[in-house]
Amino acid sequence: MRLVLTLLWLTLAALCGSSGALAHAALVESAPMDGAVLRQAPSTVHLRFNEPVSLLVVSLTDAKGRTHRHLTVTAHDATLAIAVPPDLPQGSQILSYRVTSGDGHPISGSLIFSIGTSSEPGTRPAASGEAPVQPLLWLARISLYLSLFVGAGGSFFLAWVAPGFPLGKIRWALTAVLGLGAIAAVLSLGLQGVDALGTSLAALEDPHTWATGWRTSFGPTVAAACAALFFTWLSLRAPVAWQNRCGSLVALAGVGLSLALSGHASSAQPQWITRPAVFLHAVGVAYWIGALFPLVFVIRQAPAQAFPVVRRFSTGALAAVAALTVAGLILAAVQVETPTNLIGTSYGRILLIKTALVAGLLGLAAVNRRWLTLGLARLDGSGGKWLIRSVAAELVLATAILALVGVWRFTPPPRSLSAAAAAPASVHLHTPNLMAQVTLSPGSVGATRARIMVASGGSEPVNPKEVTLIVVKPDAGIEPLERQARKGGRNAWEVDGLVLPVAGTWQVKIGILVNDFEKADLEGDITLRP
Repeated sequence: MRLVLTLLWLTLAALCGSSGALAHAALVESAPMDGAVLRQAPSTVHLRFNEPVSLLVVSLTDAKGRTHRHLTVTAHDATLAIAVPPDLPQGSQILSYRVTSGDGHPISGSLIFSIGTSSEPGTRPAASGEAPVQPLLWLARISLYLSLFVGAGGSFFLAWVAPGFPLGKIRWALTAVLGLGAIAAVLSLGLQGVDALGTSLAALEDPHTWATGWRTSFGPTVAAACAALFFTWLSLRAPVAWQNRCGSLVALAGVGLSLALSGHASSAQPQWITRPAVFLHAVGVAYWIGALFPLVFVIRQAPAQAFPVVRRFSTGALAAVAALTVAGLILAAVQVETPTNLIGTSYGRILLIKTALVAGLLGLAAVNRRWLTLGLARLDGSGGKWLIRSVAAELVLATAILALVGVWRFTPPPRSLSAAAAAPASVHLHTPNLMAQVTLSPGSVGATRARIMVASGGSEPVNPKEVTLIVVKPDAGIEPLERQARKGGRNAWEVDGLVLPVAGTWQVKIGILVNDFEKADLEGDITLRP
């Protein structure tokens, strides 16, 4: 218990001390580009992310300070098309957005584009403080999942492993756990809405907050969880054995479905592997953890008669542990990608700690099966004391593991980090007569490929005779790197084999030879990620 309390305290301290949640999806490209100066207002702004997202809030503040909130948005895969008003004034406009990724994590940002000429647009919207709601959201979700595992797994144990045992008290205790789970399900839905919108806890009074939480990927999770809690309650209350068993089976399947409908792993590709893996992992955990609580009651109440019950549970646990182990390995391989990410990322370090705790749990289970269970066969039943202590230790470790896994809600997996790292970096350059969009793929340190789109100031096609790319980073002592671009398609020029060894801001210069008598130089800055 001291271990659990210490882990919970450290986890809450980490969440409260967090300066902000890490985004699990990233904006890859926008049209127009951030900072672009256009001759006329665009009819649509396109935002492309590195994975599909769902829009929560979008608004546009124009150059006169007017805010336009009711904008028409069309989503297609990972791209959002936002229709903007046709009567935008000359000057700089700010488009602000807030979306959720497939795992339910909110991402916010803004971009500035100008019409005619750049003006003072004011400050971009500051990132909202999300830390205060995070510990509550973590606690609500852990309470919900613990209730699901203990409730559904416990009812399955009573119906299939220990049928006929007089366990009236444990049924009432499990019913109380279901009530806690129902409360946690409702609260977590509202807190999800608060987190998604980036507002304060006072927003729980607004029905829109709850509707937002429902529209995220966590909404189906809560629906499936409530269904699992309901069928667990039916199983505990049913007077006939076959009704107990059917209800417990449906409840156990509901637990697996609930966890498979949202979260990091369920949103990872390929989903035909990840979602079934999450389902099997959750069902295996529910069978194991859910049996521990009633198992203690069985051993205490009738230690001499508990031997066959413990044996039946132990035999089923072998299959459950095998299923959740295989599923866990599959999910770890998808999320972590390479062994170096186990040490180099927060997600990987949490996985290592979780693996160590699970190893301890498996060790206790092996001791129980190999030695302590045999003590139940003694005539005086004294062998049950050590088994009860061992099962109680399993409960403590299981609670610690769930508390630790809950932190993953706020920690992007290496899979998401690598996808964001592979995202390109872009800059929009312009003069009164010409403009160019320079894109580096990937937009990080190392070998990259440059793509240059050239157009006139009125966004009309331009076919220059020659395009030259020059990049320089004076603060790092890197002299100009000049590369001749080759034609790579209509209005597009490309530079391959470009190696940029240092992260940070680089100066970019594009030399465009329009014809034998006209040459233009466009300059700007582009930022590379580490």
